[in-house]
Amino acid sequence: MKLRNIIPLLLLLPAFSGLAQTSYFFPRATTFDAAIPSPESFLGYAIGTHYTRHEQIVAYFRELARVSNRIHVQTIGKTYEEREQIIATITSSDNYNRLEEIRQEHLTLVDPAKPIIDSKAPVIIHLGYNVHGNESSSAEVSMLTAWYLAANNDPETQQWLKEAVIFIDPSLNPDGRDRAANWFNSYASFPPIADPLDKEHQEQWPGGRTNHYFADLNRDWLNLVHVESRNRVQFFHQWYPNVQIDFHEQGSNATYYFEPTPKRHESPIVPQFLYDENAVLATYHAKALDEIGSLYFTKENYDNLSPIYGSTYPKFYGSVAATFEEAGSRGLVTESTNGLLTFSFSIRNHVTTSLSTIRGSVAEKANLFRVQKNLFKNALDQAKASKTKAYIFGDSRDENLTIKFLNLLLQHHIQVYELDGNTLQDGKKFEKGKSYLVPAEQPNYLIVHSLFEENILKDSIFYDNTGWSVIHAYGLQYAAINAPTFIKGKQVTTPVSAKGEVLGGQSNLAYITAYTDFNATKALYTLLQKEILVKTAFRPFTINYNNSKKAFGNGTLIIPVAGQNIAADSLYKLIKQVAENANITFTAVSTGFSAEGIDLGSSNIKAIRKPEVALAFGQGVTSSEAGQVWFLLNQHLGLPVVKLDLQNFERASLKRYNTLILPGGNYSAWNKATIEKIKDWVAEGGVLITLQNASAWAIQNELTKEKLLPDAQPEGKPASPATTVAATDNRPLRPVQQTSFGQSSVERPEIEPGSKGKNNRLDYDAQQDVEGAKRINGAIFTADLDTTHPLAFGITTRKLFVNKNSNTFLQSSTNKYATVALYDSKPFVNGYASKENIKKVSNSATILFSNSGNGQVVLFADDPTYRSYWLGTTRLFLNSIFFANLVSGGRNFAEENEHE
Repeated sequence: MKLRNIIPLLLLLPAFSGLAQTSYFFPRATTFDAAIPSPESFLGYAIGTHYTRHEQIVAYFRELARVSNRIHVQTIGKTYEEREQIIATITSSDNYNRLEEIRQEHLTLVDPAKPIIDSKAPVIIHLGYNVHGNESSSAEVSMLTAWYLAANNDPETQQWLKEAVIFIDPSLNPDGRDRAANWFNSYASFPPIADPLDKEHQEQWPGGRTNHYFADLNRDWLNLVHVESRNRVQFFHQWYPNVQIDFHEQGSNATYYFEPTPKRHESPIVPQFLYDENAVLATYHAKALDEIGSLYFTKENYDNLSPIYGSTYPKFYGSVAATFEEAGSRGLVTESTNGLLTFSFSIRNHVTTSLSTIRGSVAEKANLFRVQKNLFKNALDQAKASKTKAYIFGDSRDENLTIKFLNLLLQHHIQVYELDGNTLQDGKKFEKGKSYLVPAEQPNYLIVHSLFEENILKDSIFYDNTGWSVIHAYGLQYAAINAPTFIKGKQVTTPVSAKGEVLGGQSNLAYITAYTDFNATKALYTLLQKEILVKTAFRPFTINYNNSKKAFGNGTLIIPVAGQNIAADSLYKLIKQVAENANITFTAVSTGFSAEGIDLGSSNIKAIRKPEVALAFGQGVTSSEAGQVWFLLNQHLGLPVVKLDLQNFERASLKRYNTLILPGGNYSAWNKATIEKIKDWVAEGGVLITLQNASAWAIQNELTKEKLLPDAQPEGKPASPATTVAATDNRPLRPVQQTSFGQSSVERPEIEPGSKGKNNRLDYDAQQDVEGAKRINGAIFTADLDTTHPLAFGITTRKLFVNKNSNTFLQSSTNKYATVALYDSKPFVNGYASKENIKKVSNSATILFSNSGNGQVVLFADDPTYRSYWLGTTRLFLNSIFFANLVSGGRNFAEENEHE
């Protein structure tokens, strides 16, 4: 047997001996209270020899709280899989007895008008572990750190407890944590195997990185789509920690990373003094890691400018927040370029920086208080200097989307006001009671800016989304107010909800509701699920109601009383219940004769079939996209989408489904027979919906006659499933030599991306810029939307904001009615995109519709459900599920209507 497959017993000694473990993880420590159980004594195994399940971690924290007056545990919520989210509060008993007083005193730091608190006040520290479930070392660290603080009696620890309130979130992603722990424990060998190709080190799709719906929770701090994020941010705003650390893992060949990041990756609106304070704390981490002989690097990697991350969102509220990245063993031990990397070693490094964080925070707390206070003063200064003095948003035609955005602002503790009266701004109508105003001049201006403003980035080396203005993602009507004075109505301080009702009482003819509200899709599917006949209008019409006219546009839903399988009074009760649950308004009508436009018996009003949806799933599919579709259909519609593994398609009966969704991914595993099977299914009446490079795959395999741009082929094969599963926040950049924390001794040369020397040569150092510029990472572009097309029903403006997140470029259709959305000639709005890519995007198609036999194919060039918050394009995706089979086009239109 090869030596690499048998780990010498000596290597694992620190993990197997209780005394050895203590000295290995805590070389400085001297005295521990024997009455406080160590993780090893409680769990029955040494930390680093197994992956601890979440409920065991929670149980250990509760045991510490039972036996120690230094630690207290609270529940902040539950995950989708009903796992408990907890926070441990660790401080001296004296501090805990006046915890609310400390909190109220600390909150004055976020009020620019109040004086700074005394330096004797406790510093607030938050340590957040394991947001990516398969970056598993840090959850083990949470137990060791808590035990150390609860049991160690050294003078330094006593000082920390007196001068700090420390919060520990042991697992920010409990569902992903257990998915990863179960994998690593299931395939662990005894003795352990270091070969990286061993199954223990090769997590299968979707991996443990993400939550139940395969969402990356480290990208959800601004959008707050998922329950774990909402629970966590609610706790954050109770305290506004001075220091908040987000613990991660990176590739096994790396060493250890802590901030500062490169200056080019810092936010232009976060003041430099906050980043400078991060560099001060870095000296404590460096010293601690030096003492145990661990190598590290700083100032090279990682985005640090967007408030979507757990290490950046707190910065926008004055916290000196940071990412810590440890080389991950992804198993008990693995080979690396630095030698054998053990799980215990990964844990040890994070333990070391957990304690150095506390050490540095206590020592620097006076500066930390000053930084937080000054950040909010700086935010007000930026707001005063801003051209925009307020933002107004809202649409009376889409009350639920307006309220959804309003409630998001409230979760971020942004000051929002009702309109004082009806307002016309930039040619847009904003109604009192249905629209809201956000002043720029407020302490939380940095988050206001992030939600509303557009940022143009020059640098090409960002590894993640570069366009994140959420107002564009929602596709919600808004306008900027530049006037120095404006009238505010009453401040909104509590969440709002729309009222669902049926106007006019019970009808013997029909009920109608506008399709412009985001929740109309929710009501529609509920009715279809109840086997209710629902129709949609392909032309606008106007009715007489209460001595006035009421207009309804394309997509309006009509529920006739006749032809239903339930009695008229039962139908009324059901529609009333649906209206209340979906928070939308139905109108009862007593005549089918319209005041204007089509009548209710028109052939332009068509019955909607109930969607029976299958979603491509499993190895090869981009898990995040599959998860977003799953989340949307489950959580918004209540639709039980069937998740079909790619390997099951050959034997599956597709006749059970009328809609098939292919997220982005690699479909090369499908043989010719499977492809022909899908073609036949479409031809027989199925609706095929494809996203990103799945659209390219559909074109290349002739499931549609549409075409890709000839000079802009897709990125080819996507990242292999193994790479996708194991992805981390790390994307290596060129090292920059440093002389001190935060200061570069060598400036990065300015290189024209794509510039060529003789013989088509480029400097080696230019490759990051040149190759990075080829990617499109979530930049925002505008497109012209055909709002008369059924796929655009309910959308009232032709200007569509799209998150361009792939290198798939579609040609306009030869069928002049089938290009649903076309990128503008000057489409770039927000984020980073190279001139070459902007040129490719310009005038390309973003959504195509295609008939194929009796079926339809809908091609999205990008991911319309991006991270589950890009709701403007999500509506188009939902419409493709409900209405694609009703669409006529080109030659078929004449054939279907020749009787006229």
